[in-house]
Parts: sequence; C-alpha cells; structure tokens
Amino acid sequence: MNKGLLNVDEALERLLAGARPVAETETVPTLSATGRVLAAAQRSTMNVPPMDNSAMDGYAVRTADLRRPDTRLKVAQKIQAGSIGKPLAPGTAARIFTGAPIPAGADAIVMQEFCTQEGEEVVVKKIPAPGEWVRLTGSDIRAGGDVLPAGIRLRPQDTGLAASVGIASLPVFRLLRVGLFFTGDELVMPGGPLPPGRIYNSSRFTLNGLARIFGCETRDYGIVGLPHRWLPGRGPAQASEAPRETSDNE
Repeated sequence: MNKGLLNVDEALERLLAGARPVAETETVPTLSATGRVLAAAQRSTMNVPPMDNSAMDGYAVRTADLRRPDTRLKVAQKIQAGSIGKPLAPGTAARIFTGAPIPAGADAIVMQEFCTQEGEEVVVKKIPAPGEWVRLTGSDIRAGGDVLPAGIRLRPQDTGLAASVGIASLPVFRLLRVGLFFTGDELVMPGGPLPPGRIYNSSRFTLNGLARIFGCETRDYGIVGLPHRWLPGRGPAQASEAPRETSDNE
C-alpha cells in the first residue's frame, strides 16, 4: 500500500483537527433568520398571551349568574380579537371570539355550541367552571423566560416563536464559506455534446447543492483541469475558469 495515501478516517481526522468554529456574528432580520445558527440565547420581554383571552368562540359570562342550565342572559356587547370590551355587568354576557380579551368581571367562556342566541338574549345550556376556556396572561411564556437557546439552527417554528415575543432581529453566526473547484481533463459541463473519452461534471451540481443545503456561502471556480496544468504560482482560482458564483460577503 502506498504510504503516502491516507485512508478516509485519517483524512477526516486531519481535516477536523484543522477546523476552527466560526466566531464572527451578525444580526439579521428574524424574517430571514431561518436556517442560521443562533449566536446568543433569547429571552422573552413579554408575557404570552399578553392578556387573559378567550380560547373559543362563544360567550363571556360571570359564573355567579349561572345557577342552572338554560339560564338567559342579555348579550350586552360583542368583543372581537384585537378589540377591548367593557366591564361585564352582572346578569349579562358578551359575545366573544377566539383571541379576544376577556372583559373585566367575566370569569369563564361558554362555547357557542352550548348556547342559543334568541334576539338580544343568549340561552346558556351548559354551566361552565370558573376559568373554563380562558387563556391566562403568561400561560404560554412568562416575561423574562428563555425562549431560544444559543447554538441551535433556527427552524421556521423558532423564528415564529421569536416573532411572537416581539423579537425583530436575531444575532447569528456568519455563514461558512466554501470554495469549490473541479479537476480532471475528462470533465465537461452538461448542455453540449459529449466528446469521446469525456464525462459530464455531475459532482459540481451535487457539491453545490450540498453546500446550499448546509447553509454555506459558496464560490464556484468551475473546472480547473489537473494540478500539473496550473501555471507556476497560480492555483485553481486563476486557472482555466473564472468563478461562477461570488458571495456578496467575499
């Protein structure tokens, strides 16, 4: 066996020994941060939900008003998501929709499936327990709580979580930079006739695709021929082809 050759494990060991973690960071909009590696842990500056709100479409009620099924209450107001209702007076109900704030005085939601509205009144067929279908302030996330740990590759649900607590931008590590070049006098690019003794350069497409999947900035130097054809003092970047792609950050 040629002692000058390395097996795969030896080659990988040498490559990893020379690798250094990326230390440079940048701040990017949360909307474009998916796929990037988070450089610093993120905490919430707010409660989620930020107010007590309804988990169902239905009616906000005071449970003290409901002594038995089929109780009639006057529908005094309608509260939609994004609007604020008035305090709920005794003996009344508020038509309410999912996500709408619970009006002061109400302590439960009755699902609309268990109610019948008749004119200006609603007939409540099922007596709710206090707190039923009420999402309490901070029940999902508390202000000051950890939301995203450092070092994760951000997924769509992670950037959505960041946005839900008002984080408009995120610190991330810069992308890895990868240069690709391809050697071999037998290589030609697809799109033209294949000369005798030549093959199409499929590796160029495979490696470019892999680099993109792994979130790398790539510079493609194309087919550069065999090393013995390089001019003295000139490497692959100055060989037979100019770069096919250049990153804005290069």
